[in-house]
Amino acid sequence: MTKSSAHTIQIVLVVLIVFLLSTTASSISFPQQKKGNTVVVSNQGLQTTSSQKISDILSMIDENLILDYLQNIVGFGPRKTGTYGCEKAAQYIHKQFTDNGLLARYQNWTGRGNELIPHRYTSQNVEGTIQGSDPTDTSIIIFNAHYDSVAKGPGANDDGSGTVAVLAAAYALSRFDFKRTVKFVTFAGEEIGLVGSQAYTKEAYERNDNILVEINADMVGHDEGSRTMTVTATEDAGWVAEIFQRLNANYSIGLTVNRGTINRETHNLGGSDFSAFLPYSWECVCCWEGDHDPNFHSPQDNLTNVNLSYLVNTTRNIAATLAYLADMDQTPPQVRITSPRVGFLYKEGIQKHPLDEFKTTVINNIWIWAEVDNATIPIQRAEFYYDGKLVYTDTEAPFAWEFNKFSLRKHQIIVVVFDLLGRNSSDWREIRFINLLKRIS
Repeated sequence: MTKSSAHTIQIVLVVLIVFLLSTTASSISFPQQKKGNTVVVSNQGLQTTSSQKISDILSMIDENLILDYLQNIVGFGPRKTGTYGCEKAAQYIHKQFTDNGLLARYQNWTGRGNELIPHRYTSQNVEGTIQGSDPTDTSIIIFNAHYDSVAKGPGANDDGSGTVAVLAAAYALSRFDFKRTVKFVTFAGEEIGLVGSQAYTKEAYERNDNILVEINADMVGHDEGSRTMTVTATEDAGWVAEIFQRLNANYSIGLTVNRGTINRETHNLGGSDFSAFLPYSWECVCCWEGDHDPNFHSPQDNLTNVNLSYLVNTTRNIAATLAYLADMDQTPPQVRITSPRVGFLYKEGIQKHPLDEFKTTVINNIWIWAEVDNATIPIQRAEFYYDGKLVYTDTEAPFAWEFNKFSLRKHQIIVVVFDLLGRNSSDWREIRFINLLKRIS
């Protein structure tokens, strides 16, 4: 088959798909259409028939469940990384995952704290997995929080609230089957410099995990009366943030959900554990309470500082979004720069040896490769940008561009792909190029 005839067939198929889905690519909407006892919720042609499942999940998450988890987590505090209290909290979380039928594991790690706490620590992350029912779908959804606290207080809100949200969502979702794999992860080492989450993301990157989206909850239990929840998202995860908003409205969860952005380019690995996912190109969403908590990192961060009804609602919103995402039939494309890999030195296109985490150095010329995950509509083209300037357009996979420019410093590489519906996805990387063989043109 010729390239032109194949392209024509693709366009015809896309037109047919667009007609059948009765949707537009420029906006996200969630019209409810009754089909017997099932409500079909659509999003850019993305459909699920899990309305009753979501309703059941929401009904399982109540104040009794939340309070029980929170009392136990706070009871181990302070949970400073490396202490016995932190270790006991990890054991408790592991047991909850196991009791609810999740595949549970510890990820043991040793790492050095940040500049303010430059000591070596040994601790563990705890992961519980609900395996997806569709063997052809390799994508993963991750919901995480950190279970460690500072030494000054019991960490009820920071981040006992996020940990409880993980436990409660795992409890509720474990009662159902989902198309897509969902992983519930609690990290130690957040308060000393995201050490646990950095160990986790490095391992996931080495496995080449196909992470559809990572959702982080950090301090989601304190409310001054606004009933507001803030959801921040990376450049290609705005559609997930809108799902939070729509599900909150459709199921009358009772929050005001505001949106914000996570800028991968200007982020400096701070804030919370989602930051450890950013250098590896995964899309991230972080959930925060809308009102400032004046008690965090203090002895006053205790049970009386947590608004249970508010924490129930933030947890419900997250759990509903997880369930929705786990059953979606179609997802937007996601492009990732897959070579050169993060954290390595390359010479003449050949991977040589590891560097410090998150750094990439290239000596002489190299091919920049970009691959697309979770594409349900054919990709029309990939555009390669060098320091903001379009330098190459590739219309056929595999998508690649050869870097062969004079350089002695870091440069920004951006790849943007477009599918035949006009939807796009981008990836950004900063790479140090050392190339003296190419003269300045």
